[in-house]
Amino acid sequence: MDLNKSTKIAFIGCGAVGKTLAVALSRSGYSVIAASSRTYKSAEDLSGRIKNCISYESIPDAARQADLIFITTFDNAIEPVVNSIEWSTGQAVVHCSGASSLDVLKAAEIQGAAIGSFHPLQAFAGVEDALAALPGSTFGIEGEGKLKDYLTQLALDVGGKPIFLKSSDKPLYHASAVSLGGVLMGQIAVIAQIWEDRLGVEKNEALKTLIPMVRGVADALDANGIPEGIAGPYVRGDIDTVQKHLDAMKSVGIKEMQMYATTALAGIKFAAERGVCKDEDVKVMKKLLNTYISENPI
Repeated sequence: MDLNKSTKIAFIGCGAVGKTLAVALSRSGYSVIAASSRTYKSAEDLSGRIKNCISYESIPDAARQADLIFITTFDNAIEPVVNSIEWSTGQAVVHCSGASSLDVLKAAEIQGAAIGSFHPLQAFAGVEDALAALPGSTFGIEGEGKLKDYLTQLALDVGGKPIFLKSSDKPLYHASAVSLGGVLMGQIAVIAQIWEDRLGVEKNEALKTLIPMVRGVADALDANGIPEGIAGPYVRGDIDTVQKHLDAMKSVGIKEMQMYATTALAGIKFAAERGVCKDEDVKVMKKLLNTYISENPI
């Protein structure tokens, strides 16, 4: 299989991920020529963004046009989509799930197609914002031989940083990514709700105050690394402040307190690595956090 920028590419699944990757590849000189999705309107929207890309109502029809097919559907739709297509030895199929292994592509492999995965480690709330965020993003890649080399170059061409995964790595890789993405988003939403309920600041107004801090935290870690970029009362060994935090969060609710305490406990070793506070203070803070967790089960 000869893979290069002229290789004909189709996208099956035209949500934010599919549209973003398709447009990014097209802008980087790749030949995106076909699109299909659960709803034809989504496929039309993708094809409308890319010159010479045609939308198809039939997923198998779209797949027949291309040498390389990206499947950018929901995870639970990947295998049914693969099973609906008749594959050939001249094709390759790549899914973009962070959690799924290559096993979901087994039907294509049996028919002679090359298989791989290509997961952009990025949030995809909207196409334009995602396109702006894509450069510098990590891409988790599975595959062998020429397909692996092609996906690596593809990641580099859209400004990404490739890393290589085994199928056995995927659950932990994706769990860590979701902790940084969806779970972190949930934590921020909880804090915004606390501001609304207790401080009288409407939650979306609160976000406008909180988001710059989130960016500042990311910038500090980016500039200084771990542990030098870690800050806060756990670095200083400020036990009284930690106690006040726990009591305040408990007054909001046990779940909110647990969120604070478990997250703090998981990260306290990095704060301790700064070497600012005494070892004894670290022990006291750990004990305090553990006490609140164990004595206040959800």
